[in-house]
Amino acid sequence: MCVVGAGPAGLVTAKTLLKHGGYFVTVYEAAGSVGGMWRGDLDEHGDKCGPEMKTNLSRFTVAFSDLSWSNVDLSDPATGSSSSAPPMFPQRWQVGRYLGAYVNKFGLSSNIFLNKRVIKVEYLDNFQWRVVTKDTVTKQQMSGFFDHLIVASGFFDQPARSFDPSPSGDSPNIQHSSLFRTLPSLTEKAGKIVVIGGGISGSEAAAQAAFQISNAKHAPSKAKPEHADSKVYHIINRPFYPLPRFLPLDPHHLKIQDSNSNLAPKFLPLDLILYNLSRRGDGEISAAITTVPPEKARKGHEFMRSVIGGDLRDLEQPALVYKPGQTQYPGYSGITDTYAEFVRSGLIVPVQGWVQEVKAQENDEDEDDEDDSESYDSEDHDSETFDIVLKQYDPWYHAPWKEAKVCLPNELFLVTNTDSIQEHSVVEDVVGIIEATGYNTNLDYLDDDMKEQLYYDSYCARIPYLLGRGSIFAECVPSIGFVGFYEGPYWGVMEMQARIIADTWSQHDMNSGYRPDTKFFNHDATERMRSAIRYERSLQVPQFWMSDYVGIVEELAREAGVQRDDTLFNGQAGPMFPSRYQATGTDPEAASVVKEVVDLLEASQKQARFVAAAVFRGMQGVWKLNRKIDSRNAAAPGGTFTGTAHFHPRTPTSPIYSSEYLYIEEGTFAMDTGYSFPATRRYVYRYNESTDKITAWFADEDGESVGALFNTWDFYAPDDAYHGWMAKGHHWCDPDTYRNTCEFRFRGAGLQTFGITYEVEGPKKDYSHESWYERTKASTEREE
Repeated sequence: MCVVGAGPAGLVTAKTLLKHGGYFVTVYEAAGSVGGMWRGDLDEHGDKCGPEMKTNLSRFTVAFSDLSWSNVDLSDPATGSSSSAPPMFPQRWQVGRYLGAYVNKFGLSSNIFLNKRVIKVEYLDNFQWRVVTKDTVTKQQMSGFFDHLIVASGFFDQPARSFDPSPSGDSPNIQHSSLFRTLPSLTEKAGKIVVIGGGISGSEAAAQAAFQISNAKHAPSKAKPEHADSKVYHIINRPFYPLPRFLPLDPHHLKIQDSNSNLAPKFLPLDLILYNLSRRGDGEISAAITTVPPEKARKGHEFMRSVIGGDLRDLEQPALVYKPGQTQYPGYSGITDTYAEFVRSGLIVPVQGWVQEVKAQENDEDEDDEDDSESYDSEDHDSETFDIVLKQYDPWYHAPWKEAKVCLPNELFLVTNTDSIQEHSVVEDVVGIIEATGYNTNLDYLDDDMKEQLYYDSYCARIPYLLGRGSIFAECVPSIGFVGFYEGPYWGVMEMQARIIADTWSQHDMNSGYRPDTKFFNHDATERMRSAIRYERSLQVPQFWMSDYVGIVEELAREAGVQRDDTLFNGQAGPMFPSRYQATGTDPEAASVVKEVVDLLEASQKQARFVAAAVFRGMQGVWKLNRKIDSRNAAAPGGTFTGTAHFHPRTPTSPIYSSEYLYIEEGTFAMDTGYSFPATRRYVYRYNESTDKITAWFADEDGESVGALFNTWDFYAPDDAYHGWMAKGHHWCDPDTYRNTCEFRFRGAGLQTFGITYEVEGPKKDYSHESWYERTKASTEREE
């Protein structure tokens, strides 16, 4: 048995086959360590993402059934320190640690051959596979012969199309999102940073770039980096919903007739909300692997809007808002905590359209060069700027028929319908481009004959091969298997795919060419989806064509005879996650993870768990501020303050904190005596995930460094449905006492308004200080 790749898919496949018994397993991995895109420690650059990039889903979904994150060493490689509990959304290097622990726990090392790149695979007449590998260190080649082949080398492999206009295609000012790490590595100049591509990776890249700009402006430093004056332009072909990592379990309040919003919803990690079995009813759950009918699409939009708190029109960026007639098509989403408020504050400007061309502006010093290609020298790239030509379509690119290359069998047509084009536009003077244009698969090691038997289509990147239901088996080649080879391979699906392969191949002799008569070998549904994507260009195709994670896992689990653990959930209810699916002999760690999730659900309901995280995320950005100070000391008159307050995200200035804001308020203070004057104030707000606490700190004399502790908030539920989440704090600032109460009112995941009241007492102080924060309109306050 040959497994290609030692990422999550390859590792769970090897472990599953070995535990099943009866298989001799060889895993070939081209890199020098296991982990795939997650490999590498904190100080390593990484192939597809930086070491500190957080997972989009919680540690309960980014995991296999029988290894708990609590049993993984996540100590900092530099300091040796570690938190008391693993983070809810681990960073890339921590996922790499998890996979290393998985290898060690199940004794996989002896089956894994590192630095062995598979360069050729042949299916021989005797029903064997000849696999040729090349040692990436010694460059030596060797061949091995196997009865079965499992492709676990990843679906998202090579960056897709680039718009790089340079002759060599390697401008340092243009980077794929998988390679982007820092703005200084992209460009030395301040200016327009353009991210091409929406969805998951595009929204992440845009938010990452905007965060770096915010940090450059507001981190403690005398000299600000050049890119502090930059701005991000995000080119998207259609609207999308930016989902934060914590979502409300109950965004609507049924007890209030005059308001549909629950001002104090309970919060959970988004995957525990999205993958809730309770939403699927009581019957048998099956996957919906098809186009999305209009009515179901509309319900999807309603759900998305309910959990994020609206349709995004308050951001006043039409490119992000689905028009009423467009909700008949499936809604797209990104996963990012900061994107929406960076749009509101102006650091991110969404632009709807499709990039037609990127043009490099000519430098003045190159005008006399006779050979343009010679003048395009790598040393000149940092001074280069670009113009990006866009076309806008209605509703977006895929329909009606438009200018595009459409490949029909044995023919290539250029079909043009300019009536669908609304307008052309140009983004000028761009200093850096991040291309979130997706990926192409890379199975170049398969020969042309094998690709033909797998119905390879190079023009359909989303479904390059026709596989059966569940993307596991091929109809014409029964001894090849695929794990994690489709859009969006979640870890629970990969584990089930491996179990299906182990069971199927142990029951049937594939070497004779026998194909079991099951739906997992029939590719009719996949072919229909390819047709919808490739030829029909259907607008009803979802963002990920195998996006029904709950249905896929449920189907595969039934086929593999794996029982779902419902003992603590009162039947088919609650969130689904890998540890809930336990086969015979599953490690007891699975049960401990199930108990951990149940405890978290209870803490969310009764102990305000995750509320501090949701509040802190929601505070980001610009607010309209009104404050009333009532003094009970005649020597210190009170007054009112009106102005704006801005919570600026920046890198935490201490490693014990997960997130940090520099708070700046500016406005006018009108004293009760009638005298008015400009006023400003600065604090630093921090969130500690380990303690689940928000703290406020005085800003030091430079206005950016962290000074003394001012306050700590403890959250608790309101007494009635007409108030938001409450918090209280107490601070002794010799010789004065500060007691405060807060209220935070939500609409979905969005924090809409909040108030902070201080009661201050001391030898010379006796006053109350009440401040209310309301969201400004996006157009009234912009980062400049």
